[in-house]
Amino acid sequence: MNRDLCKPLVWLMWLALPTTAVNYWRAWNQLPARMAVHFDANWQPNGFTSREGALMLGLGIISLMLICFTVGSLISRALKPSASWMLLVVFYVALGFLWYGNYSIIRFNLNAGRTQSGSLVFAGPSLEREFPRTE
Repeated sequence: MNRDLCKPLVWLMWLALPTTAVNYWRAWNQLPARMAVHFDANWQPNGFTSREGALMLGLGIISLMLICFTVGSLISRALKPSASWMLLVVFYVALGFLWYGNYSIIRFNLNAGRTQSGSLVFAGPSLEREFPRTE
């Protein structure tokens, strides 16, 4: 059973890519043209790019990591099956951080025009419900 479960879990990692794309797609019309994508130690933005640049950067980093993690997982499963499970857990945790980083960038930029403090507020998965467009 362990052998049968490993490969589907490796391919399940790839859901990080479409879910990141869906997060950008859902908030696309509300995102500012100039997005903060890099922050200093005080959570103040110090790196900016266009919406398209933020999307390509986010999807590009996740894609590169998914390729490396998939190859690494499959090789480790072939060479040392006992270690491949722990490696798979580490890869899932790393992808979770990357996914949450992209999600946080979207949230920050949706909230940037509405607050003065620049603080990040993280709660709940719905972007439109938490940040309704008031025009």
